[in-house]
Amino acid sequence: MASGSGRGRGRGSGSNNSGGRTQEYFGTIQPDLFVRQPGEPKIGHSGRPQKCFANFIPIEMEKADYSIYQFHIEFDPTVDHKHTREKMLLHPNVVDEIGNYHVFDGMILYLTQEWQQNQEIEVPHPNTGELIRVIFKQTNRFLLDNAQTINIFNTIVRRCFDEMGLTQLGRHYFNSKDARNVREYNMSILPGFETAIRMYENQLMLCVENRFKMVRRDSMYDLLQREMQASNNNSQRVLEKMNEMYGGTTIITLYNNKLHRFTRLDSSITPLSEFQKDGQSITLKDYFKQQYNKDIRIDNQPIIICEGKPKQPGEPPQVNYIVPELCYPTGLTDEMRKDFRMMKEIASHTRLSPQQRLDETRKLVKEFHNNVRVRDCLVYWGIRLADDLANVSARVLKPEPLHVEGTKKYEGRNAEWARGVKDSGIYRGSDMTNWIVVGPNTGSSGILCQRFIGEAGRLGNTLRVQIGDPLCVPLNGVSPNDYLEGVKKAIKQVAGAQVHMLVVMLADDNKTRYDSLKKYLCVECPIPNQCINLRTLAGKSSDGGENKNFGSIVLKIVLQMVCKTGGALWRVNIPMQDTMIVGYDLYHDSTLKGKTVGACVSTTSSEFTKFYSQTRPHENPTQLGNNLTHFVRKALKKYYDGNNNTLPSKLVLYRDGAGDGQIPYIKNTEVKLVREACDQVTLRAAQMNNKEHKPIKLAFIIVTKRVNMRILKQGASGNQAVNPDPGTVVDTTVTRPERMDFYLVPQFVNQGTVTPVSYNIIYDDTGLGPDKHQQLAFKLCHLYYNWQGTVRVPAPCQYAHKLAFLTAQSLHGDSDEQLRDKLFFL
Repeated sequence: MASGSGRGRGRGSGSNNSGGRTQEYFGTIQPDLFVRQPGEPKIGHSGRPQKCFANFIPIEMEKADYSIYQFHIEFDPTVDHKHTREKMLLHPNVVDEIGNYHVFDGMILYLTQEWQQNQEIEVPHPNTGELIRVIFKQTNRFLLDNAQTINIFNTIVRRCFDEMGLTQLGRHYFNSKDARNVREYNMSILPGFETAIRMYENQLMLCVENRFKMVRRDSMYDLLQREMQASNNNSQRVLEKMNEMYGGTTIITLYNNKLHRFTRLDSSITPLSEFQKDGQSITLKDYFKQQYNKDIRIDNQPIIICEGKPKQPGEPPQVNYIVPELCYPTGLTDEMRKDFRMMKEIASHTRLSPQQRLDETRKLVKEFHNNVRVRDCLVYWGIRLADDLANVSARVLKPEPLHVEGTKKYEGRNAEWARGVKDSGIYRGSDMTNWIVVGPNTGSSGILCQRFIGEAGRLGNTLRVQIGDPLCVPLNGVSPNDYLEGVKKAIKQVAGAQVHMLVVMLADDNKTRYDSLKKYLCVECPIPNQCINLRTLAGKSSDGGENKNFGSIVLKIVLQMVCKTGGALWRVNIPMQDTMIVGYDLYHDSTLKGKTVGACVSTTSSEFTKFYSQTRPHENPTQLGNNLTHFVRKALKKYYDGNNNTLPSKLVLYRDGAGDGQIPYIKNTEVKLVREACDQVTLRAAQMNNKEHKPIKLAFIIVTKRVNMRILKQGASGNQAVNPDPGTVVDTTVTRPERMDFYLVPQFVNQGTVTPVSYNIIYDDTGLGPDKHQQLAFKLCHLYYNWQGTVRVPAPCQYAHKLAFLTAQSLHGDSDEQLRDKLFFL
């Protein structure tokens, strides 16, 4: 049995007796992530108070003076298999000494109590019965202020899910017993949870987010056979089709509940192919029988190659060989996403209302408290979960009125104002007296074109926009080349006269046609343009050939055309003088592997209704930083030229498209580069005008849309939950102590649960303070002209996203300078 004297109960050297005082948690946070100075205020005051729940469960520690002890485990003789080592540490000889609920990763063991050095326990090998010496060497001790403690707590939560019988797939846990079946599509939807423990303002909390995994019941072999029948047994074509459809998707092997990334099908390998295992040849078929007790029925099926990440940098990727009949696809294909009925049925299972989300999380908390083994595990580790979700004091900012011509203004309802635009007109019109319509002019397509022209003219009078009679140019065909030739012919017909707008009526949503037209009209021959899918105007055949929404569809198109020709639909009151707002976002280029397009959109007017856009590709963070420098310099030059040779006194930059791992680089590099770019421009302007140098004050804010945090507005009784109102701000309790951050809900959502947006102010010398930053972000969410309502992020960020998307998907190059002061990319 044990050769040592057993586990010691003493405190051990170096212990920190704090006399009951709670230990500081700041050590759990990476130092590079701190952007807030100690004691710096981050709570705003404007708006009405609102009680909310957040999807967090507070964690209380049973002891104020808390320690975790780390041991290095050796096996003599050596035991290679990790699973065997884990089984040996659950042998009664070991459990009697260290308990059932230790954490062991195959090499390192964690316990809550100290043990005398170099303990040894003899354990029989589970397979051979040979006695193995298990040697325990204490190597470290962690207090609550250590990041490793948080990692261990997260492992403990995963252990609790195991005890509750949930299945781990990837990083998340799913309840296969509660699977929801979509019978018509032969699919199961597994409900589950994503969890993470982290330090929030005043305590550790467990964030719980609902997740769903779609698993098809047809195996990959079933799908392969279906494709074989459809292609008359043309195996080469089937391989190409399967690789195209499933390449990059995730497949699941249920015999071990593992997820794999489908790389390709390989017909040169079959279940009868041999490989070397422990120095001996074995077929894949025999291997699966020995390892998983799985019988492979079909001997001549191709094998799926799944390439994973390399174990070490510079090494080739890890390769797994998966048998099609033993694996199943997960997620949705593009074809499925186009099936409206299917998506609607899936949404009925996965789109949880706030009340459903509250009930599901409370059910999980109850299970944590009621499951005996889970309770014992948490007691062993001295952790206690609160009985309910965290209560949060939120605030709801006032609705923003929309200002139009003169002193007229109107307010939206639930942060939407489609009716207001039509009834009240727009803020700044544009000139569309010379415009061209290119499209089919025969049959129903020709009738739709004429109806569109008539409706656009009528709306021009309503909106007070000058819309003349267009030049209509018919097409000879509907191929991409026919459209391109038709557009060139139309431009030639006007013989060099200025074209305010060119409208192209598209036969369908063919990407090749769209891309070639956009590239020509945005890069080679710059003209503000609008592509319209005739099917959108036609509506559904079930409507009897008459589109009931024709007027509202044309209104949205005309409003887009107004913006693309220099107009502005409305403005909001932003009482900040001499300020430039900048939005930055990224999108991966679909044709250039490894290249990412960065897009920057900046304001150029005092009422924040005129914008200037830029794009540049980059391959790595260094190029990205250099691009930001270039963008800021050029944006300031445009502002200078458009504002009587004056520069802004403040620059507020919203940086989208950044994860937590990038924060240190952004804080240490990008902010510095933007700061230097501002100083270069102001110094040069001061020298040119012989004036005193005044640095531009800068606020650099990271905007994150993908967050696991959910805010649920409390009902009167405290047991009900609904979506929060637009303008809801959270800056306490569930924010992070190392950040100047807040969450904002800018939109109204009537399906599912709204996702707030995180704002992390990583640099700010503007003196605006938390209140004004929160109000400014909400105001800017009203200025996106492609939607008659608020958007999730400040409008310059949303514009930058649209611009980066168009450039990466269609243009694959910079747009012409003539278009950059207009919202040509909407």
